[in-house]
Amino acid sequence: MIKTLSIETSCDDTSIWIISFDWEIFKSQKLLAYSQIDDHQKYWWVVPEIASRLHSEKIIKVLDKIWFSEIKKIDFISITTHPWLPWSLVVWKAIWNLLWEYFQKPIVEVNHIYWHIFSLLLEKKLKDITFPIMVLTASWWHNDLYLVEKTNPPNKGDDLIKWGQGVWTNIDSKFQITKVWHTLDDAAWECFDKVARMLGGPYPWWQRISQKAAKWKPNPDLKFKRIFLSKDKFEFSFSWFKSQAYNMIKKLEKNWKKITEKIICDISYEFQEAVVEVLVKKLIKAWKIYNAKTLGIAWWVSCNDRLREYLNESTMKQWDIKILKPTKKIYSTDNAAMIGVAWILKNMWKI
Repeated sequence: MIKTLSIETSCDDTSIWIISFDWEIFKSQKLLAYSQIDDHQKYWWVVPEIASRLHSEKIIKVLDKIWFSEIKKIDFISITTHPWLPWSLVVWKAIWNLLWEYFQKPIVEVNHIYWHIFSLLLEKKLKDITFPIMVLTASWWHNDLYLVEKTNPPNKGDDLIKWGQGVWTNIDSKFQITKVWHTLDDAAWECFDKVARMLGGPYPWWQRISQKAAKWKPNPDLKFKRIFLSKDKFEFSFSWFKSQAYNMIKKLEKNWKKITEKIICDISYEFQEAVVEVLVKKLIKAWKIYNAKTLGIAWWVSCNDRLREYLNESTMKQWDIKILKPTKKIYSTDNAAMIGVAWILKNMWKI
């Protein structure tokens, strides 16, 4: 068995995890985290300077909750080093020096974005997962489709970072990740946040859309146009959804003088349906054209219950598709667990 202590400080969550791998399944042995949502709420968004200061203040307190005897049993420490908020990422450098001085454990760096994909493998048996997988990832800034394929492990010393065709990268020893396409403008979850803010409510706003949408039934008088762009490609465009919502809200305000709770729920429902429909149909289309065996959804987008439901409905009607999603919603966040999985997978051929 191999164990890693993983640290994630890329944005507004101070997350520390111990992950073990027994050559069959990745297990989450210990989770410790501090969420900064309450600290940023009055500013309506994450303030980078405040985020970095809170990481500095909280990370030692979080680490203190792990017994030294537990840290001594780990094989290495994996830390997010890029990309994201620069000042928040600086925190790991201080922790790097501290942990090395005390425990003399190897410390490895992990790229934050790609490894959200491998959060799908947590608490699942690797032998039960069928490759290749077409994965949809979506956060506040990113909205991408990736094809994940198994490859033969390279020889020691091979360059593990190779570029080709401008859109794909092989970034580890056992998996090739091909970027199929991405959003041309705003990501889906940015639109969720912006539309929710138009409708009022506390930060984080995206949760408000889902909550309000669940309270109402479809209103035939409210309809968002679905934006699919080219039928033969996989690019996304969500900026027009924000414009539609804005125009709809202003028109209703003019007619009704005040946005009622019913109108908020109606708009939330139809907006969510429109975005989810575009995401799922693009994902399934990419799955078909690239002959993938499994579908996956990762990052914040995989938290949305309606997306999960719509994906199940769409695939069950026509195809018998295996669907991968995080076993726990916390695995959809910026968490340290995926960082540990990432490094183990990347370096299994060395171990």
